[in-house]
Amino acid sequence: PRLAALFPTFPVFVYMPWMFSSLHLRLFSTFFHTWLAINRLVLLALDLGPLHPRLPLLPFVLCAGLPIKVRLHQQQPTKNQASSSSSSSSPPSAEFLRPCARSVLLLSCLAMAYPYTRWLPLYALHYLYCVQIFLTLDLVFSSIALVSAALMGASLERQFSTPLAVTSLSSFWGRQWNLMAVDLLRESVYAPVRARWGRDVGVLAAFLMSGLLHEFLYWYLTLQQPRGEMLLFFMFHAAFQIAERRARAAGIWRPPRPAAYLLVTAFMVVTISEMFFAPFVRAGTDVRFTEETTAMVELIWGTRKYLSH
Repeated sequence: PRLAALFPTFPVFVYMPWMFSSLHLRLFSTFFHTWLAINRLVLLALDLGPLHPRLPLLPFVLCAGLPIKVRLHQQQPTKNQASSSSSSSSPPSAEFLRPCARSVLLLSCLAMAYPYTRWLPLYALHYLYCVQIFLTLDLVFSSIALVSAALMGASLERQFSTPLAVTSLSSFWGRQWNLMAVDLLRESVYAPVRARWGRDVGVLAAFLMSGLLHEFLYWYLTLQQPRGEMLLFFMFHAAFQIAERRARAAGIWRPPRPAAYLLVTAFMVVTISEMFFAPFVRAGTDVRFTEETTAMVELIWGTRKYLSH
């Protein structure tokens, strides 16, 4: 009955990305509404996930439709700890101020540097695209968390760890990149499949679901029929993640940390360039994203100069 009551909202969430002409807004709406909100509501119908019927209205709406997750404290502080930290504790939103400022600064540097990157090799340019994607997502997610934490007065979890300092595929996909999506995939796909068919099949199922979702994302952004390249990319990474974990367990793959960073970063950049970016570049989406980013940075700095006067 709960699923039947929630189901009429799903077509609305599927349609919402079409309401935006900006690729950035269409991208975020696809993730926030078409995937994240529907996924969380389905989990709610199954008594799973971060949502609960007894949540107050505002936290329920924010947690359902935005990439935020309330941090669960493992233990209650003692009276002495509480009294000593009450005066020095920072607001719940304070930890998101630094990533917002960092992302704005570095995105501004990228926007100013892009006109002079014509001479760069393709992989180097695509590495800058990867950095831009991370900074943009971190800026948007951190800004949303900043406002949500202030409204709810709750401590929220960070959505990213350190994805640009990756030393293993398992760490990147499981503990560093887009942790909101990771949590949902773990609960909705990986955990039930692993419980029945084992860990490797659970990993394949989670990456399969992620690949299908990115096929929808490609369709929303390019308005072109997907060719299965997103699905191929994620299944390729799933196979290599399983192979990496088995090689580590067997003692075959244990390089020094600097070497692991260089090898894994090179693997990520090459596969992203050849398999993930290629369809978007073919559709001209990368050019539109760069133009929108530049216009956004110019708007921010123009507003700052206007307010300073």
